[in-house]
Amino acid sequence: MLNSNYKEIIKQSHQRCEKLGIQQDQIYSKKIVSDNALQRILNENRDMIMTAIPYIEQIFKFTKGSDFFVLLTDSEGCILNALGDENILSEAFSLKMIPGAYMNEENIGTNAMSCVIKTNSPIQLSGPDHFINTYKRWTCSAAPVKDSDGNLIGVVDLTGYTENVHPHTLGIVVSVAKAIEEMLKVIKTNKNTKNKKSINVNSHQYKYRFEDIVGQDENFLDAIEFAKKISNSDSTILLMGESGTGKELFAQSIYNLSPRCNEPFIVLNCGAIPRQLMESELFGYVEGAFTGAKKGGNPGKFELANGGTIHLDEIGEMPPDMQVKLLRVLEEGYVTRLGSHKIIPVDVRIIASTNKDLGKEVEKSKFRKDLYYRLNVLPLFIPPLRERKGDIKLLLDYFIDEISRRTSKPKINITKENLLLLENHNWPGNVRELRNFAELLINTGKFPNMYFNRMEKPMAKEHKEESLDMESVEKEHLIRVIRRCNGNISQSAELLGIRRNTLYNKIKKYNINI
Repeated sequence: MLNSNYKEIIKQSHQRCEKLGIQQDQIYSKKIVSDNALQRILNENRDMIMTAIPYIEQIFKFTKGSDFFVLLTDSEGCILNALGDENILSEAFSLKMIPGAYMNEENIGTNAMSCVIKTNSPIQLSGPDHFINTYKRWTCSAAPVKDSDGNLIGVVDLTGYTENVHPHTLGIVVSVAKAIEEMLKVIKTNKNTKNKKSINVNSHQYKYRFEDIVGQDENFLDAIEFAKKISNSDSTILLMGESGTGKELFAQSIYNLSPRCNEPFIVLNCGAIPRQLMESELFGYVEGAFTGAKKGGNPGKFELANGGTIHLDEIGEMPPDMQVKLLRVLEEGYVTRLGSHKIIPVDVRIIASTNKDLGKEVEKSKFRKDLYYRLNVLPLFIPPLRERKGDIKLLLDYFIDEISRRTSKPKINITKENLLLLENHNWPGNVRELRNFAELLINTGKFPNMYFNRMEKPMAKEHKEESLDMESVEKEHLIRVIRRCNGNISQSAELLGIRRNTLYNKIKKYNINI
């Protein structure tokens, strides 16, 4: 699905970069706006950002654990939102690929987002297609988001390391961009609809019930039984478990068994919303609260959930200032819209979920102790797949049946040798990873033994690193940064925050081969 003029587009872009005076050893975007300016840009693009979040989350879930991150920009290339695997996203942030940074050609050279802005068409770039050296580590797939008149309003981008390049990645991004466009059209069509039932129609999307949860492991069945017992309570539930264990299924199942099952069920992913928009999304805003605020204002998620349930997913990612405001709502039972002093009472049952150990986050002062105790009223831990190995065959058979029916492709027989490989695998992505594996199985028509070799290599490397003295750690870090910068000493020194001479001395000291 590459643009048919792909090579010519790259060539012309590189030529423009040279004329613009973009240097190949540039690391950061030339334009990164202030917090105040970013707030204005986010407010102006609020509808697109909030519409895109569920779709961006889907890409993230699909690629989780594969070292990818998703970016959403406005029509000028300003990053509005970023979501991805922690390691690669941290690396991107160290390069200041952050909300407020511009990814257009004039500020950072050739990349997938800049090409989409120029051509208004999807494109995939890898390695040397990028103009600056720092970005040559990436493979990027980007697609335009257009309004109903065909005007560019944003860009969706999926970025990973070059070794993970795959043409299907672009297809995923194009599909997501199209889905965002279609949803924006629906929102525009229904803009003047004020029927509350239309607002709460999303409740019917949350169809999972306890009978849909597959498992026979004793500890897992105990978790299900406990969840059933607490479903009819109005007390706050804290769902804890690693990514991919099924927290979302449990949250929906609890809601559907609760007395509030015919009332709204509102979901908010605290890790997917730009922090600058979180307060107005949770608590709403009044007309004139900020530039671009809707006429008549807008209710927040708590108002929309009134009488029902709100699921605060990834609660551990909530910024500290918002933790204070959420605590106040939990204690006082009312919200105040942004820009207003009017108190709005709310009756909401809260289900919070996290893949972090909030107790440890409290110890590190990253999460408020008082909020933690407010949320941890009915704690429910969902065990990882590696602790319920007996369910692997059961789950895989279930997924194979489902995917085979959906795709009209034949089922694959699992041998005893295959099952041994499955049971010995650590499944860091848990049930979600197993489901993706089943997709791979059905679509390739054979059992992929290489999958396990590929997945286990990073872990073997981890256990091999036994030298943990400061000099060994520093040497490993220097090697990693230099490799990331393709041996460019100037870039490496800038990333490390040291002078080039200092870096040369350390290279000599540790006998590092460049």
